[in-house]
Amino acid sequence: MGYKKSVFRSLAMVTQLGLCVLTPILFGIFAGSYMDSRFGTKTILVFLILGTLGGGRGAYLMAKRLIEQEAREEEKERQEEIQKVLETAKASVSKPKVKSRVLVQRESIDTMASREEQE
Repeated sequence: MGYKKSVFRSLAMVTQLGLCVLTPILFGIFAGSYMDSRFGTKTILVFLILGTLGGGRGAYLMAKRLIEQEAREEEKERQEEIQKVLETAKASVSKPKVKSRVLVQRESIDTMASREEQE
């Protein structure tokens, strides 16, 4: 399922970037053409350049935003995986074994016996 999601996301990104670049260029051409026909000037090239620059800027900002979003999603997935590993590790680890009272008593008897021998 992750593969299909990635393919559709990439397709949507390419489509958005194309429209983001194409729209300002076409708007610049139509605005320059309108200005040329209305006022008799030669401004279509200026508007074409402005449209290209605007489209490039829009594409850059969109791509930057998408890359940051993907990085946040990957970090979130990584944190979820780490949390799962920690939870499974926590569930599998038991408390340390309590020292036996019998051994503790025996050690205390042994230490008392050794003290008596030393004296």
